[in-house]
Amino acid sequence: VKIGIGLPDLARKQLKACLRENADLFAWSAAEMPGLDPEVACHQLTKEPSVSAVVQRRRRQSPEKTRAA
Repeated sequence: VKIGIGLPDLARKQLKACLRENADLFAWSAAEMPGLDPEVACHQLTKEPSVSAVVQRRRRQSPEKTRAA
């Protein structure tokens, strides 16, 4: 689990405590969710079989946007 750096210290401590206290309630993988219908949990891309995949060109950002990201 990753916690954003913009979260205030008090909220960060409370979130960590909550996650530790309730770690047994979270499902960390699909194997921990018996009975889950794969049609609900799986994502598929529909693609026409006769069409070949095309790699898009790389989009570059301005230096200001790169630094901000």
